[in-house]
Amino acid sequence: MNLVRIGDIELASPICLSPMAGVSSLPFRVICRSLGATYSPTELTSARSIRYNGIEKSMQYMRIDPASEGITAIQLFGSEPEDFTCAIERILDDDRLNGVSMIDINMGCPVAKVIKTGAGSALLKDPGRASAIVKAAVAALSGAGRQIPVTVKTRIGFDRNEKGSPDFARMLADSGARMICVHGRTQADMYSGNADIGAIALMRRSVEDYDLAFFANGDISDGLSARRMLDETGADGLMVGRAATGNPWVFDKIRRELDGREAAPVTLDERKRMLIKELEGRCLYAREDIAVREMRGVMTFYIKGTPGAAQLKVALCGAVSLSQVREILFDE
Repeated sequence: MNLVRIGDIELASPICLSPMAGVSSLPFRVICRSLGATYSPTELTSARSIRYNGIEKSMQYMRIDPASEGITAIQLFGSEPEDFTCAIERILDDDRLNGVSMIDINMGCPVAKVIKTGAGSALLKDPGRASAIVKAAVAALSGAGRQIPVTVKTRIGFDRNEKGSPDFARMLADSGARMICVHGRTQADMYSGNADIGAIALMRRSVEDYDLAFFANGDISDGLSARRMLDETGADGLMVGRAATGNPWVFDKIRRELDGREAAPVTLDERKRMLIKELEGRCLYAREDIAVREMRGVMTFYIKGTPGAAQLKVALCGAVSLSQVREILFDE
């Protein structure tokens, strides 16, 4: 993979963690970076909530640490350009957040509670509004004198009969997006079926004459699937989503296999210890019982497919403290 630029930001071998609600916590993003992820956007955060409720209520979703993460990106979602303008202004006014490297706009979330507000992948049906949102974000950043690129994560379309949305991709480029990442499913697909690589390629070709980076996302889990995605779409970079949940080693595996090297298998003990490491990190930013509860859905992915996983899953879902999780995992 070649050097890729997003605005003035250089990415060497750009294989990144896709932003995922409940998964892309700060501790997990730092772990992924240590294992080869070039950068990792935050969980999606409501621009409207920031506008009307302030920064604090949303801080848990968009907390960043440039010293540990390197390149950082805060992902916002919403349906009103004015909300993005205000949210970005507040982010840039906050000393904890104003070191952010990029602002990412979510135009791909397929869940009903986001769609019904006109946000996420609903914006695929309203290109005029989507354009106004990107332009508002770009203007808010340039108005503050900051050279922070705006990026967009989206899907190949809204309905299942859509096989790529090249006009939508060109609109994003014309509106000022410096990177577009396309997930190879429609909103109607949610996360079922297989990613449509041909549809991603169609959108990539539609913006090949623009000065922007193009990333692909969907069903990337190893070197073979990564190579196929790169070769068949012409993408500049990749974002890895569900395959990274509870499995941050996937980034090292992909890098090694793309280079023709083998990746060492991850032992059960390594999985258990990494689970504890992520949970310890989460406990730094949330009350312990809350951190444990919020991570229950992720903990099961760390042990998925290992001996005794079913019994461990039941026990972990009842844990309420870090010490309980340790006892469950290491009590022989």
